[in-house]
Amino acid sequence: MVSDLSIAINKKHLVITVTGQYEYWDFIKYPGQILDACNNHGVYKVLIDVRPIKAKDIAMIELFFIGEKIAEVLTSKVKLAIVWKKEALSEFLVDVASNRSASLRVFETPK
Repeated sequence: MVSDLSIAINKKHLVITVTGQYEYWDFIKYPGQILDACNNHGVYKVLIDVRPIKAKDIAMIELFFIGEKIAEVLTSKVKLAIVWKKEALSEFLVDVASNRSASLRVFETPK
């Protein structure tokens, strides 16, 4: 793994920070880890900050598969808010996940 996921609980939601270098195979596994953390803590709202990730251009096909995996694993049960650098924002990822019934929004800053 070239990226790392750290999980903390903040009252009514989980706060997850992803650090390191972007690696598709890491990101495709994260929805399962997020669901496990939600089930363990009984909390189904998640704020995930991926701004610390170092990434070059992410291929659209990778975003597609990550969006599919988010929808498949997290379904509409987990409400996911992602904080991502503006240049890395991808409405495509949101569209893919949302069109498959995932509850996902992307923000430039944590609120």
